[in-house]
Amino acid sequence: MAILIMDSLRRRVTLLWLFLYFLTLIISIHWLWQYSYQQLQITNQQQLDRFSRHIDSQLGHFSFIPQLLSRQGIIINALMASDNSAQLDLTNRHLNTINKIVGASDTYLLDKDGTTIAASNWTKKSTFIGNNFSFRPYYQDAIQGAPGRYFALGSTSGKRGYYFSYPVNYAAETIGVVVIKMNLSLLEKDWAGKEQSFLVTDLNNVVFISSEIKWLYHSLTPLSEQQKNDLRDTRRYLERQIDYIPISGNLNTNAALLTLDNKKWLPTYYLSLIKAFDDEQWNVRVLAPITPILFDILLLFLLITLLYMLLYLTLILIKQKQTRHQEQVLAEIKSKQKLEFTVMQRTSALQAEVEERHKAEAALRSTQKELIQSAKLAVLGQLSASISHELNNPLSAIRTYAENAVLFLDRDKLDQVSNNLSRITHLTERMAKISSQLKSFARKSNGELKIIALQPVILAAHELLKPQLKANKTELTMQLPTQSIYVKAEPIQLEQIVVNLLSNALQSMQHSDHKLIKIELIIESDIAKIKVLDQGTGIDQAHLPHLFEPFFTTKETGLGLGLSISQQIINNMQGTLTAKNRVTSGAEFCISLPVNKNNMSANNN
Repeated sequence: MAILIMDSLRRRVTLLWLFLYFLTLIISIHWLWQYSYQQLQITNQQQLDRFSRHIDSQLGHFSFIPQLLSRQGIIINALMASDNSAQLDLTNRHLNTINKIVGASDTYLLDKDGTTIAASNWTKKSTFIGNNFSFRPYYQDAIQGAPGRYFALGSTSGKRGYYFSYPVNYAAETIGVVVIKMNLSLLEKDWAGKEQSFLVTDLNNVVFISSEIKWLYHSLTPLSEQQKNDLRDTRRYLERQIDYIPISGNLNTNAALLTLDNKKWLPTYYLSLIKAFDDEQWNVRVLAPITPILFDILLLFLLITLLYMLLYLTLILIKQKQTRHQEQVLAEIKSKQKLEFTVMQRTSALQAEVEERHKAEAALRSTQKELIQSAKLAVLGQLSASISHELNNPLSAIRTYAENAVLFLDRDKLDQVSNNLSRITHLTERMAKISSQLKSFARKSNGELKIIALQPVILAAHELLKPQLKANKTELTMQLPTQSIYVKAEPIQLEQIVVNLLSNALQSMQHSDHKLIKIELIIESDIAKIKVLDQGTGIDQAHLPHLFEPFFTTKETGLGLGLSISQQIINNMQGTLTAKNRVTSGAEFCISLPVNKNNMSANNN
């Protein structure tokens, strides 16, 4: 009984497996066919549009040339004096020159009876001179006063051509027709050898332009006797036999599936896309073989079949070995539990270590911030004397203006009182600006990077150091671009670094006769560079490799942390801080930061 139940269960599992296999196969193949067919249609629609534009562009090169020629005096003179051999010889040479310039196949002139009196090929054996083309529709249209267009095989050359004609008028009378012939093979040379087949057919579905030479002068549909008679009467294809291409499907519908019976063991299937040229009475068609889609479907079928077979065999193998491996599975479970316990212990230890490291990093960041703040306060301490002087001068002036205002008030000189009060207001604004700069520089940084412009940072550092520069009789020049340069940085920290570099430059020029500091802001390869150049004593070559090392200093009272911290801050901003000696004298410090291109582009717009 148990064996019967197991067999029934096995059969049900097998049927369910086969059902899933066929369901997956149907859904996958249907999706692949829909997606690939749609992509093939989109791709070949683009090819069809390009081919149509190519044809239209090539025809456009020649469409207006007959009209221009019809107005030339040499053409009119030839028709008016068709028995003048000298005039006709001159016209032949003129038409030959025009023919070479425009790259046409032939250019010729017909009299009002349709007989060629001058042609660009007058020196060739197959010259058109003397031939009558009154049977051609392009002549019949032009002699009636309308521009003519027509495609056909040349009755003399036997080559395919597209004919443009235009009437030659004189004294309100049509006296002749000028014709230019374009070689249709020019439309094919750039499209041969492609995976798709490009066809241009007339209204009878006869192929007269094709990337497949074997399809030329073949019809996509069987021709009736009336159609064959019409083709013979117009001599469009001369005496050529128009054979039928055994192709089936809806030829008049865009994105149709056509079948070509090529007399092989399997027919060839094409996706047909069509575009009509109503003015030319043409149909431009691209035939894209769907064989790649069929190969993809076959590959998908094999892949899904192989996958299901592999899964089915795997399940059978697992089922056969399940009982035999039970003890091994139990052992693996115990081993896994032991391993998990060990991992938990190690994870707990690692978490404790990570927490300790986070605490150390937090303490390090806190210490670094305190060092940065201490460095700021140290700079403020260095600036205190010059700042105090810069504040004392306005204070003294305010006291003087206030005392004078009292005297002027007693003497009822209100204009002088108002003038003194305005000066006092100006001086207090100046003191407030200095106080604001000091407050801004002294406040702690939050360390958050944001998009900032560099020019305001440099100008703020300059304003902060103005008193010290004045006290040390030092000239500072700035070369800043008018266009704002944006970087991602912390403005307070960056301003402090610029102040530190300027302060170092001041100290290096204590014994210089001419004290000059230059600040340059430039962009090189999407990198913004702030250069601080001085005319001091420069940097000892032995000290250059150690300049940014912590606690390295050449000053008696320095800690050797300023440049080290500055370099670390710039590194956190994805930039660099470098130093070198100038060629003439002094040192050059350079802050390099990546430019924010988005803000630069928006600023330019």
